[in-house]
Amino acid sequence: MSQPILAEHVADILARLVTHRVDGADRRAADTLLDAVVGRLRRIRRASAFEVFEADPNAPAHRRTLVDLLNHEFATDVGFRDAVASLAAAAGAPPVPEKVAPRDPRPSKRVLIGAGAAVAAIALVLGGRALFLALAEEAELDGTTPCRTFWALQEPEQRDLLARAYEKRGETRRADEPYIVARTLYACGQNPESTVDDILSASAMP
Repeated sequence: MSQPILAEHVADILARLVTHRVDGADRRAADTLLDAVVGRLRRIRRASAFEVFEADPNAPAHRRTLVDLLNHEFATDVGFRDAVASLAAAAGAPPVPEKVAPRDPRPSKRVLIGAGAAVAAIALVLGGRALFLALAEEAELDGTTPCRTFWALQEPEQRDLLARAYEKRGETRRADEPYIVARTLYACGQNPESTVDDILSASAMP
């Protein structure tokens, strides 16, 4: 999902939320999305932009201010963007098809060289990830796992890790919460040097 379109979808969801037009399964994800956006705006001392938007979400100027702020934050923080994208999708944001530019059917020599370099880069990335996962499997992935490692895992692996972390904390039911992975990804994006246990402990604080 491209950044400008993502920001527009977030504004749509928040507009429906503040005008009480979100309910059912989407409401919880929308509430979590609201917390993430407002929390971010508070960190950059721009929470007033949401307050103005909330007072009149249909005003074009208020919406544009919020969208522009979100676009800027998405561009400067990939972790925040990805966490918001997950929450927006959970709150009912429609999928956005990728736009593919038309290509010349006759590849030039420069294109062929670039393709060769891309294949080599992909091979290095795949080999690097395989090595990373092999090393990670040697150590048990639990609450002591660093946030940077948590980000590199696939979603099922992230959920299994959280289940083990909560089990050790005696909170087995928490792992079944529908947006626990997205919330942890968002918090890890804000605190990349922390461990998963650090994030869970912080979220448990009143």
